[in-house]
Amino acid sequence: MGALSSTGRCISAILYNVAYQQSNAMDRIFAMCSNESSDKVGRVAMLLWSIWHNRNDKLWNDNVQTPRQIGRYAFDAWNDWYSVHKLQSNSASGTTEANLVRWEKPALGWVKCNVDVAFLSGYGRTSVGVCFRDNSGQFMAGMIQWKQTMISPVE
Repeated sequence: MGALSSTGRCISAILYNVAYQQSNAMDRIFAMCSNESSDKVGRVAMLLWSIWHNRNDKLWNDNVQTPRQIGRYAFDAWNDWYSVHKLQSNSASGTTEANLVRWEKPALGWVKCNVDVAFLSGYGRTSVGVCFRDNSGQFMAGMIQWKQTMISPVE
């Protein structure tokens, strides 16, 4: 909880900084981007995106999150992104495993099913996307689905 409190103070200090009290949001954001580290700007950007996402979720799905839930989601999402980004930048060869993996067409007469999953722990949701392609690589069918339960990456 200490890290969250420290991060909250960091973001508050940036948002309430007198130097960023220009007349509109755009001027504030440009001033922050010019004067703060990319780490701090990234945290603020993730918080703003989370607020925007929550607004849309409320309007379209009547799903309302508390400010604490929005802040926690922003904090977790930033840490996840930062961890992956740091891992990629620390790669000794400069090439990540994801760059080495390429989609290959299935053999003649076969169909390939590609699956991708997103885990939204702050919202207690898991999303799944499925795409079927034939041996020429042509799209055949697909689907997306939201699960109102949190499934772990291991599952």
